[in-house]
Amino acid sequence: MAERIESMPTRAARRPQGVRPAAAGRLPRAMAQAPRSRPLRVPELVVGVLLVAGCALLAVVFSSRSNATTTVVVASRTVARGSAIVADDLKGAEMAGATTAMVRGSNAVDLIGQIALVDIAANSPLTQSVVTSATPLLPGEALTSMALAPGQVPPDLAPNDHVRVVVTSVGVAGETQATLLDEQAIVWSVSLAPDGTSTIVTVRGPISLSSAVASAVKVQLARVGDR
Repeated sequence: MAERIESMPTRAARRPQGVRPAAAGRLPRAMAQAPRSRPLRVPELVVGVLLVAGCALLAVVFSSRSNATTTVVVASRTVARGSAIVADDLKGAEMAGATTAMVRGSNAVDLIGQIALVDIAANSPLTQSVVTSATPLLPGEALTSMALAPGQVPPDLAPNDHVRVVVTSVGVAGETQATLLDEQAIVWSVSLAPDGTSTIVTVRGPISLSSAVASAVKVQLARVGDR
């Protein structure tokens, strides 16, 4: 009996026709051209996180500032103009927003004894502009204002300075005459006139002083010592 010998197919025989073997050490083209994922850029990620955190922090800061309150002094009752302020006229209140011009609660004691320059309604915040340390006008006193040119007012004139008033009048024959008034006055306020040249001076003194200044053609102030 003849022995049947079958030969094993070779590697080349098992490979379909038209398919070329891949070179040793090389990947198929389909795998070699697979899209690569972009690496994560750490610096850009860190910057983004910091920006978000910074914006959140600013929002918290602004919110806390807008909600912050300050203790200020308000009138506990109506205070009439010219009245001396006493402790019972004052109380503290929490205020939010712009409170720079208002008197802080810690400075309330500075208001006691000062004079109200205007009528102050109850619960109104107090500022230094509505009070003064000067005593109210007495019977027979008046505030007299005058606009003075350079040379008619002493240099560096300031509130509480004592002055005498020199008035120039015109006589019957047309002659001018300068007179030093007997009344002594106290400077109430000094400010620059809107024209930028004249100085507006307000003095406190007798009512007769107001009449003399009003009828004068020229007024000049002389600073004197306190009596």
